[in-house]
Amino acid sequence: MELITLNPWWEHESAINLDKHIRALEGVRFVYESPLLDEEYLRKNVYTLRGPRQIGKTTFLKLLIRKKLETVAGRNILYWSCDNLRSREDLIDLIKEYSDFCKVMNAEPEYIFLDEITEIPEWQKAIKFLVDNDICGDACYVLTGSNAIDLRKGSERLPGRRGEHGKDLFMLPLGFREYVKLIDPDWYAEHERDDMKRIRFDSSRLKIYLERYLITGGIPLVINEYEKNGEIPNHIFDLYYSWIIGDILKDGKNEQTAKELIRSIMTSYTTPVSWDSLAKRSSVRSHVTVSSYVELLSSIFVIFECYFYDINQKRVIYRKNKKLYFHDPFILNIFSGRLNLNIERERIIEGLVGAAIKRMNVMDEIHYTRVKRETDFIISPDIGIEVKYQNSISTEDLSNRKNFRKYFLLSKDLFGKDILPVHAFLFLPFEKMDIP
Repeated sequence: MELITLNPWWEHESAINLDKHIRALEGVRFVYESPLLDEEYLRKNVYTLRGPRQIGKTTFLKLLIRKKLETVAGRNILYWSCDNLRSREDLIDLIKEYSDFCKVMNAEPEYIFLDEITEIPEWQKAIKFLVDNDICGDACYVLTGSNAIDLRKGSERLPGRRGEHGKDLFMLPLGFREYVKLIDPDWYAEHERDDMKRIRFDSSRLKIYLERYLITGGIPLVINEYEKNGEIPNHIFDLYYSWIIGDILKDGKNEQTAKELIRSIMTSYTTPVSWDSLAKRSSVRSHVTVSSYVELLSSIFVIFECYFYDINQKRVIYRKNKKLYFHDPFILNIFSGRLNLNIERERIIEGLVGAAIKRMNVMDEIHYTRVKRETDFIISPDIGIEVKYQNSISTEDLSNRKNFRKYFLLSKDLFGKDILPVHAFLFLPFEKMDIP
């Protein structure tokens, strides 16, 4: 294998600036620099980075390599894209070849970046072998993948081999706060420390940005295309649709069945559903089939599940109906167009709020509950959130407030006791929401 082809910084560190992913940023108006660039990546540890395709994981790795090259010799850093490796043996041979190269060149492997490792069957067995046998000594491994379940299960099969500080990292579409920071850094800098009292006096711009965010979502490529053209070109919709369907087909599943299931999810959007009810709305005959498709769509970051929490029993009831939401509004827009469906604005907004809560800790479940009336989300058993994207709020709308220590009703424009607009909720850090 020609390792030097993908690692030109071995000859000169400045060659990283000629990398196609780095150069592509030169003509981009809004360049997102993930806070993960500031994460510590320590030797003798294995890190996994999960996220959907086309979100910028490869570009992130190249930016991280450029940062590491400020203090690390070029030959001590290996990058490889695993989509051209067929087996775990190929991966082991690759790393052995790099180890031999380092010995000949008197270099020391420090960082090994393996992109889209989930393309390799049983990749975790290769990593286990490499770590157990010190093939590259104390090197730090950073592994990326677009299949969340495969990467999670694979990393769980590396007990004791991930190191003291090895962890799971996520790169998801930008949340609304990150989106505002990207497109209007000056306004963001002026307001990033605002609390609920201050934001109410200058939130009109947030309303405008929320409308744009509903179109582009938080995907940097889509954001830049929209800001450049005033619209999103059709080929961008096609690109993201293709990767979703490609992953579905790669898993041995059927495109038409997936589209029918997504239609069922969208026509019942924000409503608790069972696998049986989704099956009845489509030609899918089995709840087992529905469950397997939902698991796949969750694993590739298209949707996520919201489970029922029983306040009286203080536990999650997994057999109860679940709510399904899209991770990002642009992905919802793709399928709205493909399936010719229009989702009510209030339901889309509820999905945005759910995605924001999910983003607080991607590994955690999110929940809803019902005591006479449904509460859309609970962040903990004593904090409830209800979405009422409307211009007026009635006493009845606030009737669930008594069930929680802290309660937020998210309106269209209104501020008040326990009431704030959706755009303010999505922008403010949670710690700024007056929760003792």
